[in-house]
Amino acid sequence: MQKIICLLAGLMILTGCQGVGYSSEAYNQKLSGWLGKTADELYAVWGTPEQMFPLGDNAVEVSYYSSESQPVDNVFEPYASEISYDAMTQQTFGLPTPPPLYYCKTSFTVSNGIVTDYTFNGDDCY
Repeated sequence: MQKIICLLAGLMILTGCQGVGYSSEAYNQKLSGWLGKTADELYAVWGTPEQMFPLGDNAVEVSYYSSESQPVDNVFEPYASEISYDAMTQQTFGLPTPPPLYYCKTSFTVSNGIVTDYTFNGDDCY
């Protein structure tokens, strides 16, 4: 009986985690739709990249950045169940503490005019 109760409790905990609205998997699914699209289609939706890095062999990595002083939908820990890191702190030297900055860097690899890969990094990727 005790094993059944532990099993049910574990299942309830796992089910509760599914309600998180932001996850790296959701953003992965959003970005995976760009694989196989042309660079022109990417630029039409995402705009001009903030950074372009040539990779050679007709390939380039294009990057987009976003930053906000408030997280998306005021969810301060959108990936709390997926990543863990200590926030960096800076001395303020008696000045007011600056507001936090939430960011996302999304990069696409474009080879011969076609999106072939993507990566993202940050705490506010949606």
